Amino acid sequence: RARRIRGARDGMELVPEVSEVEGAVDALFWDRADRPKRLAALRTLLAAAACEPGVEAIRSHGGVDRLRKALAWDDEDCVDIAAKTLAMCSGSTARGPGVRLFEFTGTGAHAHVKHAVRLRETDYVEGGLGWRVWASGVVMCREMIRLSHEGSLVVNGADVLELGAGCGVAGFLCAKLGAKRVTFTDYLPGLLANLDASVALQAEDKDTNEDEGGALPASSKCAFRVRHLEWLASDPGLFAEWASKRPMGGDGSCSANASMNDTMVQTRFLPNEETFGLIIGSDVCYEDPLPRALAATVSQRLAPNGTAWLVLPVRAWPGETGSQVIGRLVTEFEKRNLRVSVEKAPDLADEEYEGGTFVRHEEGMVSVFVTRA
Repeated sequence: RARRIRGARDGMELVPEVSEVEGAVDALFWDRADRPKRLAALRTLLAAAACEPGVEAIRSHGGVDRLRKALAWDDEDCVDIAAKTLAMCSGSTARGPGVRLFEFTGTGAHAHVKHAVRLRETDYVEGGLGWRVWASGVVMCREMIRLSHEGSLVVNGADVLELGAGCGVAGFLCAKLGAKRVTFTDYLPGLLANLDASVALQAEDKDTNEDEGGALPASSKCAFRVRHLEWLASDPGLFAEWASKRPMGGDGSCSANASMNDTMVQTRFLPNEETFGLIIGSDVCYEDPLPRALAATVSQRLAPNGTAWLVLPVRAWPGETGSQVIGRLVTEFEKRNLRVSVEKAPDLADEEYEGGTFVRHEEGMVSVFVTRA
């Protein structure tokens, strides 16, 4: 991991080591408030992008994501360096907003079951961390087909809440599997507008299910809602502590949309009394204070006999292993008298990890199932 990258476009000069590239990408998230550090990190990535192996190192560690977010910073020097680096990292991971078709196939005895989901992805400035579909969303969709057809997860007829929906890929698959209603939630104006556009796409599409005798209801029968939901609000003490410290978008990438937030909260809020039989979420625990906020939200929103299912990368945080982060989330659920089970989730194939929002984590992914004790 600490090897030095060779092969600069203008010769064989040395460029940053892979470990330096990874550290620079991480610094754009964890040290984004420290201008000297973020400038140093951007210069490291610009130097790395001088050769193809360097570009690959940036992509494989999610650097394109971070660079695109840097374009929204109020810092002319940072924006200039980020734009130059992105221009050198052009490719599939740098694509802009647009409609994408995702095709999912069942596994094992259900390999003949196929579903297609068409949705719109947005950009970093509008969507922050939810701008595109993440690898964990694809894993959740593939597992959902298996679990629903085995009967261990009841999606057909369910009233579904998707937390941190982002582009909503898992929620739209729930509709394909017969959910009676799907409520997509997130907390950024740009994401809600993008979800609105994806909901409109569903009305245009014919049902593309291939299932056992066509027994499951068509997705056109599913009702869709798009609502604002701030997890911190589920824990008043946490909200008071963190509301002023945690910027919109989690990393500050969406602060330009702050003027739209008050109107959105007033007109698109999810009523406090609503609960759901099935709650889903993918890659929804990625920084503090989300373990506590997520557990509080699930506790408030889960119906008495309901199930919450999360698919999470086992992602290390500064000073904390990925397993410790998952353990902390489990503890927060158990504090609220919720029953939790954690299972290893199947990972994507190596060739599917193209960088950007598709980055492999050493400890893989887990499914976290939550019910009331």
